[in-house]
Amino acid sequence: MRVLFLAAGCALMVMTGTAALAGAGANMNACVYLAVTPAQPITFSFTAGGSADHCMNDIGHDASVVASQAGVSCVSVGYVEEKGSSSGGDTCATDTSTWILSYSASAGGYSGSVQAHMSHPIFSSNHIEIDNASPDTYICSTGHLCNSTKLTWDSGSQGPLYMIFEPGAHN
Repeated sequence: MRVLFLAAGCALMVMTGTAALAGAGANMNACVYLAVTPAQPITFSFTAGGSADHCMNDIGHDASVVASQAGVSCVSVGYVEEKGSSSGGDTCATDTSTWILSYSASAGGYSGSVQAHMSHPIFSSNHIEIDNASPDTYICSTGHLCNSTKLTWDSGSQGPLYMIFEPGAHN
């Protein structure tokens, strides 16, 4: 910051640089739900981010989890944050953010993906909504299976959030 003007004890401060305002963000976990224990452990590999990502400050990182029993198995894919402001000629202040999370499995032929859209409306909580998802994909506030495709969380917090895929649910 630079002080541009000082008069009567008041200073006018101006931000300089290219830092963007933070948008909605959360510590994201990628999960799979298996209804039955697999005959052999299955490794699920998650890819955070994709070619359709749009207006994102942070897209997290790739990670893998081994599912060896029935239930939910999760792994952190890091911090994910939408870009809540415009800079460099983009229109992210008004565009919808898009974040892609996809997975594939070492066995069973399982694979899938989801598009998530995060936002932080003025004077409101953070929001996330999923679409273009593999069947039975949900966004949850805990590591337990839920049936939500939309979620809100406190603006002053960073989740955690859980993207839960249910591979083979429709096989």
